[in-house]
Amino acid sequence: MRALIDPEVSVKNYARIGWLKVVEYSEPLLNAAKVMVENKIRHVPIVSNKKLIGMLSVKDVIDKLNALNMPDLLKSEVGKLGSGKVIASKPDEPLWLALKVMKEADVGALPIVNEEGEVIGIFTERDVVTQIAPEIEWDKSVKEVGLENPKTVELGTPILDVISLMNEMKIRHVPVVDSSGAVKGMVTALDVIGYALENDRYKKGIRIFEDAVDTIMKQPVFVREDATLNEALNVLANSNYDYVLIVGEDLKLKEILTDRDVLRITADLMEKLHG
Repeated sequence: MRALIDPEVSVKNYARIGWLKVVEYSEPLLNAAKVMVENKIRHVPIVSNKKLIGMLSVKDVIDKLNALNMPDLLKSEVGKLGSGKVIASKPDEPLWLALKVMKEADVGALPIVNEEGEVIGIFTERDVVTQIAPEIEWDKSVKEVGLENPKTVELGTPILDVISLMNEMKIRHVPVVDSSGAVKGMVTALDVIGYALENDRYKKGIRIFEDAVDTIMKQPVFVREDATLNEALNVLANSNYDYVLIVGEDLKLKEILTDRDVLRITADLMEKLHG
């Protein structure tokens, strides 16, 4: 295994400094959800007077989401729904340490703050997937890293059941399969949130999450089970999604590899190189 990344380099080298989306504590969740869906991002810092006070993730939204509470939920102050646990990094934090903090806290984003506590950037697991992990010559197959036997739902499953599964298992990706187990689509937490924003039938008392999952599933991104990890990372880095499915014969699902998995193995390697 050979890495072209210096674990001691500042995290700001890979973070998005200047470009970032934030929401004020008192803003309605509707605004934050729109920011996530429109920008295809899964983490939004919560600020008050420019100071970081929390984070909102798609998991936070899904955890509170169902057809019955939609109108009230979307009006709620975003600060009351996001995580108040503030985990952040200074711009000059060593890369290996920033990754270690994210892995141990099991978070997918690390706001970058200045000396005044103001958010000036953000470093996410997507940055790891697109900028760091591809620069490593991994001596692993994708099967060694992916999660075996991921939870799935069949075609026709109500969206509400998918939400329940996401909350119960604390996941944000659910493959959709047919009765034979072949992959037919994929649903992410961001897809569910986007569907809720685009479909205002809930305002008329219609339970939109009783619609079938087929309504919102997207074409799956996948690699074959004999792919190398670097091949899978190339697919993952060049897609708009934070997962890649690992399939066998007849598209039968074997495993799933997510941005979070890549974050963990990269954090382990960078810490090892740091010594």
